[in-house]
Amino acid sequence: MSLRPKSPPPEELMKREQERNRKSLIVALNTYVKRNNMQITDFEFVEEKERNLVGGVVAGYVHSNFVAKGVDGRPTLFFAEMLHGCFLEEHVILCTPLEDEDSGCCFGCNQHAKKLRHPTCGGYLGGLEDVPFPYVEEDSDDDCFID
Repeated sequence: MSLRPKSPPPEELMKREQERNRKSLIVALNTYVKRNNMQITDFEFVEEKERNLVGGVVAGYVHSNFVAKGVDGRPTLFFAEMLHGCFLEEHVILCTPLEDEDSGCCFGCNQHAKKLRHPTCGGYLGGLEDVPFPYVEEDSDDDCFID
């Protein structure tokens, strides 16, 4: 007879991870609202569209695109960069709405999250250099250039 607790089933682990991801994006959205002197009720988190872990010279980051609904009911696509395991405002590097023409470059997302959009103006730290992250293959044909 073993006294070790059983591991939760994979479905439960996936559900827990999705909830952690959702909470980190709510922290990012609330940080955006606060940094722009808006009301917390001005946006409501709807859903995450894309997520990727990227490397940086100093740390590992999460890049995410998510949808939030404004007070007018219209959906807005956001980009967020956070430290991995973000649950504090200080862990949010950047959270900003994306414009239709935004097409920023990210080496970290270029291979493994091609649909993930970045702001053209930059402001994010991860993926600016071709720094391998544990989830990224060493040899890649990046077609992303930074002037």
